[in-house]
Amino acid sequence: MNRKGKITHVVLGSDSQIVIPELPLARSGQKRLAGLRMIHTHIKRGEGLTTDDINDLLLLRLDSMTVAEILPGGVPGKVTVAVISPENKDGYESHESTNLTEANSIYTDLVKQTESDLDIAATPYKVKKGQTAMLIHVSKKTEAEMESSLRELEELALTADITVVDKVTQSKAVPDPKYLIGRGKLQDFMITALSHGIDIVIFDTELSASQLKAITDFTEIEVMDRTQLILSIFEKRAKSSDGKVRVSLAKMRYLLPRLGAKESSLSRIRGGIGLRGPGETTAEVQRRYLKGRIARFEKELEELKSKRETRRYARLQSGVKIISVIGYTNAGKSTLVNRLTKSSLYVEDRLFATLDPSARKLRLPDGLQTVISDTVGLISNMPESIVGVFRATLEELLESDLILNVVDISDNGFEEHMKTTNEIMHDVGLTEIPSITVFNKADSCLLENLGGVAARYSAITVSAKNGDGIKMMLREIESVLTRKLPPITPVEPSRHLH
Repeated sequence: MNRKGKITHVVLGSDSQIVIPELPLARSGQKRLAGLRMIHTHIKRGEGLTTDDINDLLLLRLDSMTVAEILPGGVPGKVTVAVISPENKDGYESHESTNLTEANSIYTDLVKQTESDLDIAATPYKVKKGQTAMLIHVSKKTEAEMESSLRELEELALTADITVVDKVTQSKAVPDPKYLIGRGKLQDFMITALSHGIDIVIFDTELSASQLKAITDFTEIEVMDRTQLILSIFEKRAKSSDGKVRVSLAKMRYLLPRLGAKESSLSRIRGGIGLRGPGETTAEVQRRYLKGRIARFEKELEELKSKRETRRYARLQSGVKIISVIGYTNAGKSTLVNRLTKSSLYVEDRLFATLDPSARKLRLPDGLQTVISDTVGLISNMPESIVGVFRATLEELLESDLILNVVDISDNGFEEHMKTTNEIMHDVGLTEIPSITVFNKADSCLLENLGGVAARYSAITVSAKNGDGIKMMLREIESVLTRKLPPITPVEPSRHLH
């Protein structure tokens, strides 16, 4: 029944359950109720609110859940009215009355008070620029590993201007194929999210197409996985034509197998790729359209690659040495390039602060002219849809004369970061190129035996921020580049790409 007293649905159930049909979502939102109250009967004497009743009240954001007892002869007895209460630890409160007329008279005041309470409860979690989120991690990892992964996901959320309100973990050896965490646990988490007025639930993994559809069908809260979050960050950070094409291509490849999911779950990563809004076109039409767009973007990427090959070929013929900087995101790569070349690349203490590769001239102390190139930051569990389109950028490092592997030594997880970087370097084939491990941010490091740790990894310790250790690093770069090594033979760009 709606607030005007009009009956909107009549549902017939068994003596143990009823199935609620899909309800209109015009009033959905963490500060608002659905504008609908549910009134149903219990045939069993003395049975009041059930767990299912409370879950439906909270998950569907109903104005109220009213349960009427049926007495012998079919007349109503005691009536119980439950409403959402954000201040109550259970998320709701209930009121009993002797008859339906009395229950109806208190309904209006209860709804007004509930929406007022929801507005107050949601306010502390709001920020002007972003939304609020609950982070969920599910795996069979140790508790410390799960917490570390969630900390990184929280940093990604902050980079996307999302404020994290709650973080939860679940140890599960085999993920649920439909809901990832199981229906019961998902219901518990969603109720908690609703009671805190949370806007988005972010899963610390890449959800399959079926999982994304099942979870978004289950709840009206926005659902996002790790890949969507990274893609939304990349979209904001990409400035060059090359970067924008790569990000758009990654987004479309991610979207293609997931077009059957609820439209709202994908709308946040659709901007700029030509798709219409939710509900304006069928999934099949969108699928054909995306395939055509993917083909065009892949062709454009090939043309951009051709231009880069031409520039690299000219550079290699000139004999200029190429230094490439690689490392985990937010390790201070751009700050280091700025320190070495007196440049002004964009720097911010956030993950993926810069996305587009950049190259600058660097004159070493002995007069050797080089070009130093910054690359996209790396991250653990990088989604394949992203790795695929950025692989070409990483493969360009194969023509480098030297690689600087920059590590944030002030991060407690620096060894895991090094492992991630080394694995990607191995996959791309960069391990045969001379490299120098650079422990950056030494000025913020709390390790008691920093020198011993650096010696163990044969690393040079520097602070790109204040310049400590930079001269020693430059001497090592000179030493590596001036060794008598076989020259790299320039490979002329493919003619058919021009």
